[in-house]
Amino acid sequence: MANEGTIQHFCEICRDVTAFEGEVGFLYCLQCGSQTQDIIATDVIADDMFAEEGGGTGLYSQTLHRRAPPKQEPQEILDFDGDEKPRVFGSLPLPDIETVAAAIRARYVEGLQLMLRRQCQVLVETFNVSPLICGMAPSIWLPYVTTTGVFKDGWVALVIANCKDRQAKKIKEIKKKRAQRKANITFILRTLRKTIPIYSTLAISFLSCHLAREPVLPTDIIDWALEAKLPYLSFFHDMDKYIGTAPVACPLKNRTMFRPTLLLGSCQLEVVVGKIAEKIGLNLPPVNFYAVARRWLEELTLPMKILPHACRVYEWLLPAELWISGNDFFGFPTRVVVMSVLIITLRILYNINGYGTWEESLSNVADKQGALEDVTMESTTSSEFDARELLRVLKAVHKDIEVKHDYPKDLNSYLKYCRDVISVEMTPDSNLRVNRTIDKCWNIYNKNEGNDSGIEADNLNFEQKDIGARRYSDDVTVSTSSEPCTHLNPDDYKNKCSSHKCVVDSSFREERELDKMRFEMEQNWLCYLAPVTKRKSKGYISYRRVNVEKILVYAVHADYYILLRALAKVVRVDMRLLHASTLELERKLAWIEEKIRTSLNVPKGRSEGGPVEHQEFELD
Repeated sequence: MANEGTIQHFCEICRDVTAFEGEVGFLYCLQCGSQTQDIIATDVIADDMFAEEGGGTGLYSQTLHRRAPPKQEPQEILDFDGDEKPRVFGSLPLPDIETVAAAIRARYVEGLQLMLRRQCQVLVETFNVSPLICGMAPSIWLPYVTTTGVFKDGWVALVIANCKDRQAKKIKEIKKKRAQRKANITFILRTLRKTIPIYSTLAISFLSCHLAREPVLPTDIIDWALEAKLPYLSFFHDMDKYIGTAPVACPLKNRTMFRPTLLLGSCQLEVVVGKIAEKIGLNLPPVNFYAVARRWLEELTLPMKILPHACRVYEWLLPAELWISGNDFFGFPTRVVVMSVLIITLRILYNINGYGTWEESLSNVADKQGALEDVTMESTTSSEFDARELLRVLKAVHKDIEVKHDYPKDLNSYLKYCRDVISVEMTPDSNLRVNRTIDKCWNIYNKNEGNDSGIEADNLNFEQKDIGARRYSDDVTVSTSSEPCTHLNPDDYKNKCSSHKCVVDSSFREERELDKMRFEMEQNWLCYLAPVTKRKSKGYISYRRVNVEKILVYAVHADYYILLRALAKVVRVDMRLLHASTLELERKLAWIEEKIRTSLNVPKGRSEGGPVEHQEFELD
């Protein structure tokens, strides 16, 4: 008797009926080892082969007629951004909604955790941030996810129950089963994105930098995210490279799950960081004032000898606004408070209190350029802190400080930014004519890149210079033609005209600069104040708002405005906001000094530098 698993078959090599045994679907002779060519071994269950009369589950009936397999619902992959086209994968059963919700939850949290890890790596590798943030970010992320309660046992059932209640309020009865399933999946994803927002990865990245005492500002995080230097806007495109393709139970695309629809501002980012810290019970330290102030002094090309004095003012004040809070209406942003402390320090050191330093630099500019430079150098050597040198540096720096983004430079760079970052992985249009038109437009922009923009800019600058020169020459001829000089010799004529030209030009330039300053201050909702000559004391001036026609206007001097203008551009806030923060800190300093003077019983006016002077100014 043949062994189990063998059959008797005629072997063409042995020329006899021998035993054959199957291996991987083929039959081999046990004597010579040759493979049979007309029989293939198959594994068939006898119960499934034939069906009994009266209805069974077999594929074939006793009459040798094939039975139709049972119908099963096709599994579908949903894409809520485009058309819904179900894809059939054989006869796999459709997973229940609880399994789908668990799969979506696991992939969503895993994707955000990967995004956070990549952000920390980019901050370390590209922006020279301390590697400590790579260890701090997971220690913040895990408690934050735990506090949301997403991985609790009854979370899936609770979300599905809420979805059914919501559907019952809107629609009495959903007849289509697939529509109801899609509504449940959409509600699960929206609940996840609301519980753990995608922008929380940026907040935890900034919080890690804050705990590592790095001088990274919220504006830096937002700018790097907008420029796609941090993996945030278009990271969903590369998600499969790191965590693999989505499982069968997760019917959502990466673009639907991980594409952010909101980018916070710098102030909102600080609020989110404060709320995350409160939620996980983390006591935050204040902003690293020394590191941030040092960074700004380097950007403004100011001497580092200012930094120790600024640190003393900071230690004297210790403003509460330097602690990040989750309250939306807590106070000024932290970076504004740091810059306000720097403004107070610069005003004290350089004596910027309305003495007319800027107005003095305008007098006799045309005929005393060399003398003015000599005076500046002498004052720099004689005095440790020269106000004229400070104003000159801030005026030069103000022209160079610009928000440097690549995408808003021209239309070509903006279109590339939209294609590579904003509209990445968009569904291509099926219309071939539209695609060809898009390709032609891109070819036109690529050919003109770097050619027309530079030529047009050069021509524009040349035209502006030419117009300015002609306008200045016309003004000079009009002003010098008022006095006749025909009776003079040619040499005397030249000398007298040149001296007269210097006098007229200097007065004209001074008036023009003053008008320009007044106009610029009015554009920024500030009011120009003339230098004050008569003053009760030479103490620190604290400005106040002036009521002009029932409107509160900020009135400041020109030298303080130049200081405020440059520093506000560095912090990237409105000048009035920075000025209001400075006034608030000045009031706190005055209150502290008054309390100390009262407690020590020091006679009024005996302190060094005199008291803080609050003055009301009359506007012309």
